[in-house]
Amino acid sequence: MAQLTDHQKAALKWFKNRGGDGIFDKTRCLIARGERAGVMRQTWSFLERAGLIERYAENRRARITRDGVLADVSGVREADCA
Repeated sequence: MAQLTDHQKAALKWFKNRGGDGIFDKTRCLIARGERAGVMRQTWSFLERAGLIERYAENRRARITRDGVLADVSGVREADCA
């Protein structure tokens, strides 16, 4: 598994805490359970390349993968909402 920065862990923790499934809005911000992530798009792209999230439905939606669920994010606070 890729070595994650605290910001990347915080984004993953935010996503996990909101069910691990979301949609990218027209501004390319990820929304999960009605909340907008305060996370830059490049962070989601890194997490996707690392195999921790995957895009689907014509790249408009994202969900956490098995590896993402197993990733230890206990040592960080979740990312803020925007």
